[in-house]
Amino acid sequence: MKSQSAIGLALTWDGARWPLRSLPAAARAFLRGKVAPGSAEMEQLLSGDQVKELRICWVPRLKGGDEVLNAPFHTADGLRMNFRATASRQFGDVLGVVYRR
Repeated sequence: MKSQSAIGLALTWDGARWPLRSLPAAARAFLRGKVAPGSAEMEQLLSGDQVKELRICWVPRLKGGDEVLNAPFHTADGLRMNFRATASRQFGDVLGVVYRR
């Protein structure tokens, strides 16, 4: 598994992935091409403490269903991961937030 220090996601308010192609160009640029892998690989990266930055574009929608990212995962030390919001930008009705460890 390759290491990835930053991951970019577009998520709805309920944690469902949103298609990047539907985001404004500025929001896609905000994610800086660091698009997240599938859910299983993302869980491995996070639980292995390999992610130092999350760039999330929050899309004001609710999607629901099985594809929401709400499944728990275990970290190496069993503790909660501590990400803090360090910056934010608004792209129309989409909010981009940078979370860092």
